[in-house]
Amino acid sequence: MEIKMDDATYAYLMKKGGKLSIDLMVPAGCCGGTMIPNIIFNEPPEKKASKFRKLSYRDLELFIDQVMDFKEDIVELKLTKKMFMKDIELPTLQLI
Repeated sequence: MEIKMDDATYAYLMKKGGKLSIDLMVPAGCCGGTMIPNIIFNEPPEKKASKFRKLSYRDLELFIDQVMDFKEDIVELKLTKKMFMKDIELPTLQLI
């Protein structure tokens, strides 16, 4: 699996601690759930660690849920800015 991001995204993630966990979350609700990515700026909890794949990009450690599927096997991370908020998007994530 390949990791792709620009320098601004890399700098932001390193500033946040250099560790990133990504898994899928199904919000509770009355109308069924849609899976959405859940991004945590840390390692996954120890009791869930076995379901994550550990990847490295320069000095950054990424923990990706093993059930997640990415287009062409490329995990792309993109920093976006909306007003005063920053967010990490996953453009290559394939949700079924």
